[in-house]
Amino acid sequence: MDADKTFGENAYYVDETVEPATIARLLNFGVQQMGLGIIFLDVNRKCVYANRHAFSLLHAEFSLESVYKAFKDWMNSLGIEQSSAAWTRLFESQERERLYRVRYRYLLDSNNKPIGYMYTIQNLSDIVENGTGEQYRLTHDELTTLYNREGFKEAAQNRLRETDKRYILLYSNIKDFKLFNQLFGLEKGNDILINIADLMIQHVKEDDIYGRINGDHFAICMPKERFVEKDFKKLVREVTSKVTSKSYSLHMQIGIYEITDPTMDITLMCDRAYMACKSIKKDGVCEIAWYSDEMMVNALLEKEILSSFDFAIINRQFGIYLQPQVYSDGRIFGAEALARWMHPDNGLIQPGVFIDVLERADLIYKLDRYIWELAALQLAKWKDTERDRIQISVNVSPKDLYYLDIKKEFTELINRYQIDPALLNIEITETAVTSDVTKCAKLILELQKAGFKVEIDDFGSGYSSLNMLKDINADVLKIDMGFLRKTENQNRARVILNYTIDMAHELGMSVVTEGVETLEQLEFLQDMGCRMFQGYYFDKPMPVEEFEKKYESPE
Repeated sequence: MDADKTFGENAYYVDETVEPATIARLLNFGVQQMGLGIIFLDVNRKCVYANRHAFSLLHAEFSLESVYKAFKDWMNSLGIEQSSAAWTRLFESQERERLYRVRYRYLLDSNNKPIGYMYTIQNLSDIVENGTGEQYRLTHDELTTLYNREGFKEAAQNRLRETDKRYILLYSNIKDFKLFNQLFGLEKGNDILINIADLMIQHVKEDDIYGRINGDHFAICMPKERFVEKDFKKLVREVTSKVTSKSYSLHMQIGIYEITDPTMDITLMCDRAYMACKSIKKDGVCEIAWYSDEMMVNALLEKEILSSFDFAIINRQFGIYLQPQVYSDGRIFGAEALARWMHPDNGLIQPGVFIDVLERADLIYKLDRYIWELAALQLAKWKDTERDRIQISVNVSPKDLYYLDIKKEFTELINRYQIDPALLNIEITETAVTSDVTKCAKLILELQKAGFKVEIDDFGSGYSSLNMLKDINADVLKIDMGFLRKTENQNRARVILNYTIDMAHELGMSVVTEGVETLEQLEFLQDMGCRMFQGYYFDKPMPVEEFEKKYESPE
């Protein structure tokens, strides 16, 4: 349980031989001596306790009703919601400018049931009286009271200028935090950020510089000699456990830049640490990556790709390569359309270079829509030729489902180019399907009613494949031979593959096996009852002109 949020049997320890009244007096005395104003409300938001310091700070008469009224009036005058997680405000009181920091907590018992609320009020007026109030606002984050970007930059630069120690800069990112805010609201998101800030304050050392740079990004500048990755991961796991709940699990990504030039701009150091952060692919509770010069090369390449992408679309620099899909005897029945970037200066750019970049930037839907049109145009060119029954499969990325009306897009292509929808096959990845089975099941049914064939691509890559098939009635199941290559237990994988092929046939689906590279693999799959294949054993992806020279429609 989070002791900051929970008052219950697991949140503190009491000597049971001591009278409860004595314990209550000790607790009350301790709270009175704290340098914070403290106000407790019950679940009905009735004030049930306030310490002496709260009355002093709010200049209230000595009654619970008056202190809480003074507190609410003050919040209302500042336009602050009662449930705001934290705020820091300068204000006039008795002809003096004061600076107070307020924090709000929603209190839960050991069974995670609400029991009330707590406000803490901290007097930071010394900062104002020293003539630094405006400077404080410029250099500190209002929500967490840590340094903001400017404050961190200035403090870290000063520290590096004053010391001969070797320092590192750590930059953190909370994975999918924007999604958390959308699902649970900004208030709960702010509560997590405040908890992280509080725990940072508790664990950093005197020679550390730390702050909230922006959003969910925090940074620490600390001596390298004191950093032990194993211990740091353990600390982060302790931090995340305090803000993890049944509905949300916190995943921290930490990028580290080793400072070799103390005179370098701190912003550039943060950028490099963040590059390391973005390079993390694993999904652990705490993952750490160190910056390397290769990351800078990749970042520059990514920037170049994003800056020239729209121009490349407009100037038709993207094209399709076709990889044949054949029967075991080599007869063609279809092809998969794969994107290639024909750059006027850099030549042919492989998809491995740009696809991930476009996906991260949420631009992949623009490329996919363009490739779909090229495939439809190619089918129109093949009408009434020797290739008029060859099917072309195109990919639908998971994010396409959110940015595009898939049925509308494909229906418009069919009408625009006057082609048979049964020849333009739509591949949806298993990952996209399992992200929203109900939505995809409805979409697949609508596409099939419009005459399209729907294929489930990368089947077996997830952990809910069989469960998905209860609700998804696709036409084709595409299985990658990587299913076998990615495991050490070949025999078990082959048994599963065998049953998967049989099951697909029982459910009325065709099976296409991708990634076939050897005769041995082909014969093995044929023994399992597979009849349709795609892979380098038959042919690699090739330009349309080369494909047309080699293949005609099946008899």
